[in-house]
Amino acid sequence: MRSLARTDQFYRKRNAPFDEPYWRGPIWINVNFLALGALYHYKSSVTSVGLLKRVEGLYGRLRTNVLRTVLNEFDRTGHFWEQYDDVSGGGLRGHPFTGWTALVVNIMAEKY
Repeated sequence: MRSLARTDQFYRKRNAPFDEPYWRGPIWINVNFLALGALYHYKSSVTSVGLLKRVEGLYGRLRTNVLRTVLNEFDRTGHFWEQYDDVSGGGLRGHPFTGWTALVVNIMAEKY
């Protein structure tokens, strides 16, 4: 899940002159961790069968995509990254970065 929708007016726009977009589009594992935690919670509290299927589907797809992105890039580069490109999944900015990207272990264990 990217940090900002493609349709947002600030998507991939510079923060200031000579300051590349930072929170404006890339994939951040900490943001995805929070979204996954919310979806995981709602899976156990939703009473509508239709809504439950939708929540479970969103959770499953997002979890799979986050794990695939981080682990594929680790296999490719040998590093965890600060953020990931929202189109290619390639690692961006700081590496090796085991700050919030280490949350991938909690995502694998479903510990939110």
